[in-house]
Amino acid sequence: MTYVLQLDPSKQDDFIRIQNRPLDDSLCNKYFVCLLDIHKKLEEISDKLESSTDEILTAMNINNDQLKVELITKLEEILQYVRCQSSKEKTDRHGIKQQHLIQPYKLGQSIFTFHHQTNLSLVVESGILDAVMMDDGRLVICLPIQCRLLIYNTDGSQLDSLPIQGRPWYVTAVSNSTVAVTLYDSKCIEMYDINNKLKLQTILIPGMLQYKSDITTLNKKLIVRVDNRLQVINHQTGEVIQTIKTECHPWRLHGSGDRIFYCDNYYNNNKLYWYSYTDDRHHTLTLPSPPRSMTTLLDGSLYAMCCDESVQHVSTDGKHYKPVKTLQSTLMCNGIHYNLTQRKLLTVQNKHVTVYNEI
Repeated sequence: MTYVLQLDPSKQDDFIRIQNRPLDDSLCNKYFVCLLDIHKKLEEISDKLESSTDEILTAMNINNDQLKVELITKLEEILQYVRCQSSKEKTDRHGIKQQHLIQPYKLGQSIFTFHHQTNLSLVVESGILDAVMMDDGRLVICLPIQCRLLIYNTDGSQLDSLPIQGRPWYVTAVSNSTVAVTLYDSKCIEMYDINNKLKLQTILIPGMLQYKSDITTLNKKLIVRVDNRLQVINHQTGEVIQTIKTECHPWRLHGSGDRIFYCDNYYNNNKLYWYSYTDDRHHTLTLPSPPRSMTTLLDGSLYAMCCDESVQHVSTDGKHYKPVKTLQSTLMCNGIHYNLTQRKLLTVQNKHVTVYNEI
C-alpha cells in the first residue's frame, strides 16, 4: 500500500473504502479461494525446492564450497518455512477451519492447569449464568439480576461494566469487540460493542422463547433456539437464513467447525446432540449424566459439563468419552468455554469464574 501511495497519493480514499468494505459472501468466497491458491502454490514451491537444490547451485555456477554450504542452509531454511506455512490451519470456502498436524489429545488426559479464579460474591446477588472469553483475553460475564455485563481480565481485575436494557441471560462473541446476548423475558437478540459500550443492534426473533434461549456463533452467523428448532441468523441483517429441526428442545448451544452441539432442555436426557453440516444429519452420544454445557478444544475433541458435576472428554468423532479427573468439582458448573486464540479454558461456577491455561 505504501508503494502505491508513493506513486499515486490519490488512491488513499480507495484504500479506505477497501479496508471498510463489509466481508459479504462474495468477498468471503473470493478471499478463501485466494487462500487455497496460495497454499497450493506454497506446496508446489516446497516440492520444487526439495528436488532442485543441486540444479539451482549448478545454474548459479557456484564453485566455492563454503558458499555452497551457506546457500544450501538458506535454501533448507526457506523450504522449512514454506512447509510450516503450508501445514498451518487452513480454511475452506465455507469458512470452516480445518486443523492440520495437531496431535490429538488422549481422552481424559490432563490438558489444563489452574490460572486464576475470580470470586464475584461481593458483586453478584445470585449465581453467574454465562460468560465468554474474547480473543484478546477479556472475560464478558452476564449478570441478569443487575442488568449488566461485567468485563474482566483473566487475572481477576475488572475493566468495565456495561448496562443492559433487560436481563442478559446468555452471551456469545461475534468479533473481537462485539458480543450478542439473549435476554430473559424477551424475544430478541441484542448486540453490543464492548469497547465503546454501545448497543449496535436489536434483532427480533419471532417464536423465540422468553427464557432459556441460548445463543452461539458459527462461521460469523448467530444460532438460537426457537422451540424444537435451531435458527441460523445473519447478524448484520437479522435475516433467518436457515432453520434446522431437532429431535428435542435444544439448549446450551455450541458451534464449532462444521457442527452445532446442543443438549436437551429437560434434565432427564443423557444425550449429547450435534448437527453436522458435512452429512446434513443429527448425531447423538449417551453420556453418564445429562450434559449442561460443552466446548470444543484445539484438536476438535469436546469437553461436556454434566449434571453429576463431571467433565466428560468426548472424542473428535463423537463416539467415545472419558471423565477428566483434574476438572471434577463439588460445585455445579453453569458453563464451560475454551478460547482457541488464548488457549485458555473458562468455567462458570455459582459466583466464581475460573480460568485455566493449556499445558
